[in-house]
Amino acid sequence: MQVEYMGRLEDAVEVDVVTCEEPWAKYQLSDGRILMFKDVVVEVYKLAKIKNRDGSPIYQFKTHRVVKIQ
Repeated sequence: MQVEYMGRLEDAVEVDVVTCEEPWAKYQLSDGRILMFKDVVVEVYKLAKIKNRDGSPIYQFKTHRVVKIQ
């Protein structure tokens, strides 16, 4: 698989995602309602050939934002 990284297509390997925790960010609005949102990770890819300067892997990911108003 290839993913875009810094304007180029790079080889990458899909990494399985296991949910640990998905907390909601909550904000009270001036009208009394509560705005809640969270980002849910959908896909994660680890670049196959490129590493950070310290040698750690580089990951690309896709998320989906979920929004609720109470």
